[in-house]
Amino acid sequence: MQLDSRNAIAKAAKEILSNSSVRELRFLRVDSSANHLELTGRVGSYYHKQLAQETIRRVAGGMQMVNRVQVKV
Repeated sequence: MQLDSRNAIAKAAKEILSNSSVRELRFLRVDSSANHLELTGRVGSYYHKQLAQETIRRVAGGMQMVNRVQVKV
């Protein structure tokens, strides 16, 4: 995958999260590298961790997703 398309996918994922109705998702970070998107940050529940992943899945295209979001305990 070309750098421009990876950057466009990461930008779209960041935009989707920043416009989320779930406040915690707005502060997560999305980075792209090689053929994967990496999602990082902290949320208050496992539900929000999964929600963040599924929220950006629709724009991920063929990129592998790595969910490194931590759940606050």
